[in-house]
Amino acid sequence: MDDLLGDLQRRVANMVRRGVISDVNLAGPRPTCRVRLGNNVTDWLPLCQWGASQYQQDFHPAAAGDAVTVISEAGDLNNGRVFPGWNTDAVAIPSGDKNTHITRYEDGTEIRYDRKVHALTIALAQGGTYKIVGEGTLDGPVLITKNLTVAGNTMLQASLDVASNVTAKGEVLDAKGTMNQIRTTYNGHNHKGDSGGTTGTPNQSM
Repeated sequence: MDDLLGDLQRRVANMVRRGVISDVNLAGPRPTCRVRLGNNVTDWLPLCQWGASQYQQDFHPAAAGDAVTVISEAGDLNNGRVFPGWNTDAVAIPSGDKNTHITRYEDGTEIRYDRKVHALTIALAQGGTYKIVGEGTLDGPVLITKNLTVAGNTMLQASLDVASNVTAKGEVLDAKGTMNQIRTTYNGHNHKGDSGGTTGTPNQSM
């Protein structure tokens, strides 16, 4: 009777346990980890992700030292599932308020959305880059504060207003012809003289 009672108490105590990750294996098809619970370390257990279905899969890698919760069916730690844990002194919440959703990465990159003012901010760490693959549309005013490089052809279907110089290493053309064609025509053109004959070509070339 005492053995049965002791086993029940142990199972109840092991149904929900809090600990820290001791080791982690992020290889597919599913990540696993071992968890330190007091003085004991579990066997390899599934490390649960925030979303795992046929329609959507999320991958949130964990690291040794992360706080987690182990939930075990029937209180048997061999049947445990590890769920990402809570904030600690070492992993504090990012600075924000009730209106802000924040995702912050170890290198300092941060995605922040303020639903009160409807503002999305993506701040990359120093030297960070981003790449968007696929066709798309920017629907709304866009401000670019630094250099813009376009590797492909550009088609403008509206007016172009330039506040500074326009420099071209190739031809510039409009509906009447290229700048080079206009220059050739101008440099060699002449006029009928007032007293007959023709004038000479311009004394200054374009």
